[in-house]
Amino acid sequence: MSDQSRIPLPRLTVRRQLLFALFAVALLLAGPAVYSIGRLQTVRDIAVELHDRHAASRVAVGELRAALAEADRLQRSYIVTGDSTTRMQMLEALAETRASYRRSAAPEYGISDLSIGLILNELDVAAYRIDELIQSGDATEATEYFSEIRHLYGDADAAVGVMARAIDRQSAQATVRAETIASAAINSALIALGGSLAIALILGFGMTQLVTRPIERLTQAMSRVAEGEFDVGSPIEVSRRDELGDLARSFESMTAQLAELNRLKAEFVSKTSHNLKTPINVIGGYAEMLDEGLYGELEGKQAEAVQGIRDQVEALETQVRQLVDLSRMEAHAFTLQVHQVYLADLLLGVQRSFEALAKQRDIHFEISSDPSAPATIFGDEDRLRNEVLGNLLANAFKFTEAGGRVSVHASGSPDGLVIEVSDTGLGIEAKNLERIFDRYFQTGNGKRAAGSGLGLAIAREVVSRHGGEVTVSSAEGEGATFQVILPLAKEERTDEPV
Repeated sequence: MSDQSRIPLPRLTVRRQLLFALFAVALLLAGPAVYSIGRLQTVRDIAVELHDRHAASRVAVGELRAALAEADRLQRSYIVTGDSTTRMQMLEALAETRASYRRSAAPEYGISDLSIGLILNELDVAAYRIDELIQSGDATEATEYFSEIRHLYGDADAAVGVMARAIDRQSAQATVRAETIASAAINSALIALGGSLAIALILGFGMTQLVTRPIERLTQAMSRVAEGEFDVGSPIEVSRRDELGDLARSFESMTAQLAELNRLKAEFVSKTSHNLKTPINVIGGYAEMLDEGLYGELEGKQAEAVQGIRDQVEALETQVRQLVDLSRMEAHAFTLQVHQVYLADLLLGVQRSFEALAKQRDIHFEISSDPSAPATIFGDEDRLRNEVLGNLLANAFKFTEAGGRVSVHASGSPDGLVIEVSDTGLGIEAKNLERIFDRYFQTGNGKRAAGSGLGLAIAREVVSRHGGEVTVSSAEGEGATFQVILPLAKEERTDEPV
């Protein structure tokens, strides 16, 4: 099949996935509701049955019992009086018994209508026989006949009692059935609701993870990019056919472009730094020859100018060296010559490097070591002395006025070797403490604007490559204290690429 005839897959957006999940949750919750409504309808039907049929039958039974009693009374009264009005009332009472019997719906309660129906038929026949005897004037025979059929009223009343008990039994059974259905409906609804809620929670959790996990991974990747690490790959599957897939592709494209820009920047810095070395060395060489008098003796102001040139050349050499180190770090070509370093030798080298500067600027410079400090550590002595302590002390002397104090103190801790570099200089503003180690960052305040903003970044990078950390505490106008922590547990290695 050609690419043109291939049908593209539909785009399943996050919005659609969320809507599908919500629809599924709604269906899951609707199931128990529909089931409960069905059970409640059944209970309602039973309640209607109890209210209508059973109640009406119970009333009809009561009316039947009352009609039988009334027919019994009127029949006896008619035998005694022979009154035509009483006769009519007697016949109406018997007719009412038949109507009440029909309203009681006796067959629906599992009772045969033969017994009470036959009794009612016999009562009707007896009533007409008594009426014939009374009409013929034979009251005595009518009385004797009534005595013979009098038991029919008792039999009818007993049959009515059976009907009443059958109605009560059916009502009780309907009530029990309603209670059973209601209880089962409650239990089933609770189970179904619990299962539906569990499935809904699983769906909700799954959808939450579907959205939040990629976002969390993207957040972590963006944090790494913000720290200057561009080769992080895509934290989200780029093949996804939703908004997160679009975001992954955009992120991948962005990091690729940033990585390329970073590579071009590092290449530019490296080439520029290398190209600057030659003219700087030439300028420095000529300045040195002028200072030594190879081109004739210099007058006072000329000597000062040449010395100024040499100072600026030295500053340029420092910045170019820092740029080269930085480009090597970014290209992962920065190496550590790791070996056993004696703390006393490290501190002595630092003291020799800065004691002349301290005297020149009239700054009290002190180096001390606590008995708890370890005698040796493993690391790159040159880089610890120059890139770490050298940069920290260079900043300390730069920002400390004459008569001030700069100190280096070494001590031991459970984390390893701790070296503190303190000064009584300008201090650092609180808002700049978190950014002081960022590359090219300068506060722009007085002397701080004179550097390249790379020294502290390189110092932190070297310490980090040794497995340690460097922190700073300061108050503006009260100096600053940089604390370098270097671990002790490190095997001796050489030519370690970092």
